[in-house]
Amino acid sequence: MSVGFSVTDTVTNTESGIYTVPSGKYGHLESYPLYDVYRFEVYDTLFDYVRGYGEVNRPVGYCYNHYDS
Repeated sequence: MSVGFSVTDTVTNTESGIYTVPSGKYGHLESYPLYDVYRFEVYDTLFDYVRGYGEVNRPVGYCYNHYDS
């Protein structure tokens, strides 16, 4: 059975940039991965029935946010 991509690979990301926080404020940075979700069923062809269901998340990018307070 295959979902068309490796489900055991690891993904890393390194970014750099500048975020200027206004004087007298606090800055907050956050980042998190974005995923496409693939759902599948496990089908038993020998006994002709669905044995179960599953899903796997495939990383497709990252989201970056910054806030001042």
